[in-house]
Amino acid sequence: MNVLADLLEVTATCIADHVKETREVLEDHGHDPGVAAVRFPTTDALLTFLDSDQRPARYGIIERLSHPVLTGLTRDELHQLTQRLAPRQTALAERLGHQRRGGPRQPGTRSGVFPQKISNSERVLLTVLYLRKLCTLDVLTEALGDVCRSSIGNAVRETRPLLQQEGHTPVPAPTRYRTADELFAAVPPDSDTPTS
Repeated sequence: MNVLADLLEVTATCIADHVKETREVLEDHGHDPGVAAVRFPTTDALLTFLDSDQRPARYGIIERLSHPVLTGLTRDELHQLTQRLAPRQTALAERLGHQRRGGPRQPGTRSGVFPQKISNSERVLLTVLYLRKLCTLDVLTEALGDVCRSSIGNAVRETRPLLQQEGHTPVPAPTRYRTADELFAAVPPDSDTPTS
């Protein structure tokens, strides 16, 4: 919201109100715009991308962590798994929000306008990596660099049962990495460039 507010020179509250109204119209018409593959944390990052196609560092980190060498899945298998879990993740997020609020959303609230620090697809990825016993939560925290350990722990705790319901049991990795540098070093050099 803040990035859009900066770009349009309006308040974040104004943007949030318009997003909420537009989201309701899109939902009424059965349109799901999906989730962008890249998220821009600052106005400068977005403008740099528009000028030079340079993506934020987090994009490259997630691409490297998604490598089959680490996940034990092809990128297509990981994508399909993520797609299958998405509706359950949305339902879980709503249920947890309902529990935190102690009831349904109140009229006039923002209805989940603000995104989570870790996207649903990142939650699946981090959980797969953790369940493969590739590394500790501390190593995943170090690898991402902009998310705290407790957020990653919560993501894994919430996503693990969804993977179990899906019948997906990650195959244990042959190697356990003690640092983010070791983890990234396991990814072949030719995979530094993003692939789909």
